Amino acid sequence: MRRAVVVIAILFSMQSAISAGHYQSGSIKNITATTAGLMVMMDTGMPSNCEGSPHGWMLIEQKNTTMISVVLAAWASQNRSGTIYTSGRSGGSRYCLVTQFDPAN
Repeated sequence: MRRAVVVIAILFSMQSAISAGHYQSGSIKNITATTAGLMVMMDTGMPSNCEGSPHGWMLIEQKNTTMISVVLAAWASQNRSGTIYTSGRSGGSRYCLVTQFDPAN
């Protein structure tokens, strides 16, 4: 029984370590709009898979209009806390690509 508890604890800690590389919780501290889409910066930094993205900026591509709308609504309402999920700097992108924004309740 004790061994099973230890194994379960290890499995839960492994999941946290795996997922921590692609998301970051905090508050949006800055935004800017470019021809490529909406760029956001979190007050807590970037996920580890975003290493090399200039100045802490992460890109929500223009084609992701729903996500851009949610982020802009959060920004305008001063309710900027949430979790940002990323896919890293894939496809030759200079900036880390955002795949999801989950606003805090």
